[in-house]
Amino acid sequence: MGKPMLNRLAMMLIESGVVTAEEVDEIARDVGPGEAELAEHLVSTGRAPEELITEILADMYSVDPIYLNETRIEQKVIDRIPEDMARRFILVPVGEEARFFSIAISDPGNLYAIDEVKFQTGKEVLAYASAPSAIRRTLDEIYGKVDDLVTVEESLNEYDEEEDSLEVVDTLEYATDEEDEEAVVADSTAGMEDEPVVKFVNDLIMTAVRKEVSDIHVEPYEKYVRVRYRQDGTCHVVGRVPKKLQAPVLSRLKILSRMNIAERRKTQDGRIKANIDDRTIDFRVSAVPAINGEKIVLRILDRGNLEFDLRQLGFPEDGLKTFMKGINSPFGIVLVTGPTGSGKTTTLYSALSQLNTPAVNIHTTEDPIEYHIEGITQTQVDPGMGYDFAASLRAILRHDPNIIMVGEIRDYETAAIAMKASLTGHLVFSTIHTNDAPSTVSRLVDIGIKPFLVASAINVIMAQRLVRKVCTKCREPVQYEEAELVEAGIDPLETEGATFFKGIGCTKCNGTGYKGRLGIFEVLSMTRDLKQAVMDRVPTGRLRVIAVSEGMRTLRMDAVDKLTGGVTTLEEVTRVTADDDEEVKRARKKFLRKKERDKTA
Repeated sequence: MGKPMLNRLAMMLIESGVVTAEEVDEIARDVGPGEAELAEHLVSTGRAPEELITEILADMYSVDPIYLNETRIEQKVIDRIPEDMARRFILVPVGEEARFFSIAISDPGNLYAIDEVKFQTGKEVLAYASAPSAIRRTLDEIYGKVDDLVTVEESLNEYDEEEDSLEVVDTLEYATDEEDEEAVVADSTAGMEDEPVVKFVNDLIMTAVRKEVSDIHVEPYEKYVRVRYRQDGTCHVVGRVPKKLQAPVLSRLKILSRMNIAERRKTQDGRIKANIDDRTIDFRVSAVPAINGEKIVLRILDRGNLEFDLRQLGFPEDGLKTFMKGINSPFGIVLVTGPTGSGKTTTLYSALSQLNTPAVNIHTTEDPIEYHIEGITQTQVDPGMGYDFAASLRAILRHDPNIIMVGEIRDYETAAIAMKASLTGHLVFSTIHTNDAPSTVSRLVDIGIKPFLVASAINVIMAQRLVRKVCTKCREPVQYEEAELVEAGIDPLETEGATFFKGIGCTKCNGTGYKGRLGIFEVLSMTRDLKQAVMDRVPTGRLRVIAVSEGMRTLRMDAVDKLTGGVTTLEEVTRVTADDDEEVKRARKKFLRKKERDKTA
């Protein structure tokens, strides 16, 4: 049998001296005879730069080249072409005009693909040449690397659920208390990495880490298992697993996190530690029984996040100054409040990291321990064994700590011990669930703490939320109508001269217009007037007015500052924060006028 006929790309690469005919034959035997396979193999092995492949393809088909790493693609253009069509023909939509629709395609000579795009869009098609590796990478960025998950899913379809192969595919190492803290993604033994369940779970985890995802949701439904990533506070679907593979995939995750795979009727918690891309990543894993099987959620805890300067969390200068004064006090309580997922733990850990020196004895009691910090003694509560926050706190006080962190104040006993500890020379950090900083005082009084203890013990109460940041790659200036600002409770005069921005959607932000999140803060310092007001049991609303008149900025005020700074959008401000009442707004204006007078005096 003779040699297969060389394709046009192979002939041009041979003429250019990039490869020899023998090497082309060898590549064809290994990966296939097509142009796309040849091009991707040469790029992946470093034999030819992606730009060279793009230029050769453009020359071959007499079209213009396009370099996708330098191209911004709007979400509305992406939405015009179905994902399955884009992946099937190896093309990316890149632009749209009145009469023309532009695509980047690895085979500009594929008239059938161009006709399909023309039929889909109803416009004439302008085809630009691009290396197939660049197109596939762009498609992965657009669709959240669904390609990998679908490929694994297809291989899972061939998986024999009668074979219990999970016993031999344990390639992602985990750690227990007795094992080394630095667990790693280990080199797999021969053949193990080819197992479809392992590839699926490993790809799922590592892709999530690389895309800066906060949570992975594995959710069983009647006919399939849905996989979602939570990114920047919102969830999006990244793939589906066939129902018959539900048990192997869930068992794999439970084995890695040291859960009991035979227990399916009770909730379970576990942990995974991994070194991914030279970063130590912790995963907090939770399994909850549901109607169609156990749902498993992995919370990704990146230790690198604790290296932040507190300013990087989004603190305004005045709020940071107040908060730092509170955490640098020799004793007292610092409380952080907000809903689940608002960044309370990250703030407290970042504060502890700044105070963590060999000269200071720091103890924490947590449920669960989210981050392990060297130099700090951390304890895990176990209510089932009678070791709750109150019992743990009593034990910690016998170890002569300088600083204590209590995971959460939930009841009178824990609050009372924390208060007494703060009044006997200890600095106490904790969280509590309330809507804002002033209402924390009422919450403590409601659970039984005497007002004079609240006034005496507390240094600072800080409420916080997270808002999404406008994507810097695709942001564009936007104007809000005066009526929109008024409806949101914002005085248009306060935003006069400000430039607002909004993301239009691109590959970097997955078409959302947002990339990353930033904290908004409400920092209440327990001043003399506030202490007296607490002891007088004044209502929460009045406490808020007093605090604002002394310089506290509410959550809405800080969010509006982020809006006028071009960091976030009006939609995020109104989604995350509630409008301040008129008395609070008047108190703020009065404070600013006084501040201006003092400055000019």
